[in-house]
Amino acid sequence: MSLSRTLQTRLTLAATAAVVVTAAVLTAMAWSGTQGLAGAAIVLVLLSALLSWLLLGQLLRPLGGLESELQNLQSERKQLVEERDDARVHLEEMEKTLARVGLEDALTGLANRRQFERGLLEEFNRAARTNLSLAVIMIDIDLFDEYNAAYGRMAGDKVLRRVGSAIRDTNVRPEDLLSRFGTQEIAVLLPGSKLEGALIVAERIRKSIEQLDITHSASPTGRVTISIGIASVTPQRQVDEPETVLRESEQALALAKASGRDCIRTTEDLVKAQA
Repeated sequence: MSLSRTLQTRLTLAATAAVVVTAAVLTAMAWSGTQGLAGAAIVLVLLSALLSWLLLGQLLRPLGGLESELQNLQSERKQLVEERDDARVHLEEMEKTLARVGLEDALTGLANRRQFERGLLEEFNRAARTNLSLAVIMIDIDLFDEYNAAYGRMAGDKVLRRVGSAIRDTNVRPEDLLSRFGTQEIAVLLPGSKLEGALIVAERIRKSIEQLDITHSASPTGRVTISIGIASVTPQRQVDEPETVLRESEQALALAKASGRDCIRTTEDLVKAQA
C-alpha cells in the first residue's frame, strides 16, 4: 500500500473513533443529566488528548520512514551524479585521445599530413589577416630506400623515430608544427617566420641529424643525412594560396637533393637556378 493510502486509512479510522467516542460521551451526558456534565467533559478531554496522541504517533511513524527513504534516495542520486560525471570525463578523454590519434603519426609521434595541411591553412589565413609571414621547411632523409634495403624495414622505422625526435628537440617553438609529411619526409611549419629565420632553424635541424651519426653504408658520407627545402611567404588575400608555399618548399627540397644532398636550398636558390 502506498504512503498516501496508508495515511488516508489511518486518518479515517481516527476520525471514526473520535466520532464514536463523542457520541458515547454525549449519550452518557444525556443519561446522567447536568450532574455528570463536568465529569463527562473531563472524560471527553482526556479521550480527545489520547486520540490526538495516538493519531500523531500514527502520522509521525510513516513520516519518519519517509525521511529515511528520502535520505537513501538522495544518497543514491549523489552516487549516480558522481558516476555520470566520471563517465562524462572518461568520454571526453576518449574523444580527445581519438582526435589526437587521428591527427598523429603513430610511428614518429609527430603530426600527420592531415594535421599539417589543416595547420598550414589556419596559419596562412591568420598571416593574411595580420600581414605576417610564415615559412615551410621540407625535410627528406637522404637515400632512405637504400637504407631500408641495407638494414631492413625495422631499422628504417627506428631511423625515422630518431630523426623525428631529434628535430623535435631542436628548440622549436610551441607554435611550430612538426609533421611526418611522407614516407621519409618531415615538414615544419613556422608561423611568423621569414626566410632568414627559417634558414637558421633548418641549419640547426640539419646539424642535429648529423650529430646522431647513424651509420649508412650506402651514403657517400657514411652516415644518415637530410636534405632541406625552404619557402616563405607573406600572404595576400585573393593573391596567394597555401598550396603555393608548400609546392615551393618541395621544389627547393628537390634542388637540394639535386645539389648533392645533405644541404639546404631556399626559394631564392630556385630563382638563381632558373636565371
